[in-house]
Amino acid sequence: MPRQTVLRRAIILSLVVVGLNAEPAHAALTLTTDHRSVSFGLMQLDEEKTLAEQGSFHNQITCASTGGRLWYLKIHVLQPLTAGAETVPLEAFKWAVTTPNGKGNVAHSNQLTPFNVVPDLVYISGANEAAGTTVTFQFRYSLKVPSAQLTGVYNTTIRFTFTEIL
Repeated sequence: MPRQTVLRRAIILSLVVVGLNAEPAHAALTLTTDHRSVSFGLMQLDEEKTLAEQGSFHNQITCASTGGRLWYLKIHVLQPLTAGAETVPLEAFKWAVTTPNGKGNVAHSNQLTPFNVVPDLVYISGANEAAGTTVTFQFRYSLKVPSAQLTGVYNTTIRFTFTEIL
């Protein structure tokens, strides 16, 4: 097999996880992450891989608000997975959240959902979670490398946005 063909079959992916608080002056919003980076490592064309290194999940996000109002958590990528001018289609890269320990409403519970560059709703808090109750979210990630994807080290940033409903 020619060397070029072998090189075209390998794709390495890594991601950075970032949290962002939209914090009103009267509330204390806290978002923490375990800072575990998301790396699919070396993958072959048409291969699908799910990251769940902690058993049923890969990384964990914790949110708490003392503002006395409902709040929500959203997730998105800043850009598609890219390597120079090459991109992996957004529908190939997915996220799922396991059922959090809170009493609010989970969007897409335990369902792999394609990432988007527009923030996607993960969770809306319950009324009892507006006074500092900590809610923990566990995420896993999935990627299916398209059969025609070019070789490269593809990167993006996953952003979590935690905001109080005003």
